[in-house]
Amino acid sequence: MTTMPATSATSATSATSASAGTESRRSLRTWLKTIPWLTILPLAAVMAYADGFWMISLRGAAGAIERTQAPFTTWLRESTLTLPIFVLAVIGALALAARLFGPILRKPRTILATALIVVAAGTLIGIYLIATSSAYDYSLQTSQAQLMSSVSNTTTGTMSAHQNQASLGLQLKAVGYGSGLLLVTNLVAVGWVIALRGGRLNLRTTRD
Repeated sequence: MTTMPATSATSATSATSASAGTESRRSLRTWLKTIPWLTILPLAAVMAYADGFWMISLRGAAGAIERTQAPFTTWLRESTLTLPIFVLAVIGALALAARLFGPILRKPRTILATALIVVAAGTLIGIYLIATSSAYDYSLQTSQAQLMSSVSNTTTGTMSAHQNQASLGLQLKAVGYGSGLLLVTNLVAVGWVIALRGGRLNLRTTRD
């Protein structure tokens, strides 16, 4: 006698959850068909080139010497190569925002929350790139230390180990400082883009 109402309630709850999930997926598919490139590209570009600047600057301060030549050309080339990654990061961030807040942002708090999601996505990508670059610099520095140890009679294995440890500490500091710089820079860059757009952040392109 008491089993049927409980079963009906469970079925109703499941049906409601399934309906909500279907509606959410439908909304996301609709957004993907109207990707707002005029919103995505400026956000991705400012973060790619700003983060690229810090990556090259940190490399010049703590990186392997063979990777510090022609900094401007290197910055321009590497930032351009990483631009598609930032585009994907912004697309993912806006897709998440569209799922959380809907395809149209009407309230300032939803615009702010979306901006912070974009900043978080771009910063994570930037930190990954800096960490990868620092790891490569560390491998070059340790290889150079081992080479110097093998050709010099005055350089001992202990000194080489100390050099490797110092290089590791330097690279870890570069990643740590760089992470903070990227976060602040991306906050400013994304805020600047949104300010230029009149405080608006479009999550879809309207099609007639």
